[in-house]
Amino acid sequence: MKIRLLNYELELLPEKGVYWSQHHTLFVADTHFGKEATFRFHNIPVPEGSTNGTLRAITRMVRQTNAESLVILGDMFHARSSLSTKTHQQLLGFRQQHPQLKIKLVLGNHDRPLGTLPASWEVDVVPMGEFADGLAIGHEPDNIPKHVALMLCGHIHPAVRLISVVDRINRLPCFWWHKKRLILPAIGGFTGCSTIKPTPTDGVWVIAEGKVIAYPRRK
Repeated sequence: MKIRLLNYELELLPEKGVYWSQHHTLFVADTHFGKEATFRFHNIPVPEGSTNGTLRAITRMVRQTNAESLVILGDMFHARSSLSTKTHQQLLGFRQQHPQLKIKLVLGNHDRPLGTLPASWEVDVVPMGEFADGLAIGHEPDNIPKHVALMLCGHIHPAVRLISVVDRINRLPCFWWHKKRLILPAIGGFTGCSTIKPTPTDGVWVIAEGKVIAYPRRK
């Protein structure tokens, strides 16, 4: 779904990314690569495959949009124990699939304790702040530079709960436009979500059945 926020034309993708065609850039948030490895490290049995699933979703978006750059808006990893040998191999395989793709990471709260990432992944760590044309990138929505017009961020894992006269649908992940921020849903396949309470002036777009759908504003 293509939307216009202020002077920015953005495309919201059902795989939970945002594409900015003017700069050939794909944005995703909260990949939490290797989270299943962290659970297994603590002897909590969980299914494998979430990291590969997330990487496949990113690959689909890169190919669909012909993006030249990928920006990860924080929490690329879940914990130090997420950096397992298998996770390393999966990310190296992704990099080999997309050798020309420029990858940038804004550190999130889960990333900051991890130290330097392997050079073979070719991920540039960049500070939060202006990305281009007054649009800023960050992780936590609370930290927004005063001078920017719009900031793309994550951290919240936003979702809404749909309720009708006859049905109560489980929470659906969403994109949330709120006070100069477009907060992306978590793309990580093994992440939870947080129910938001949008105001009448907010914009919300939910992801359901492989589509992005505008959420009706409440009066």
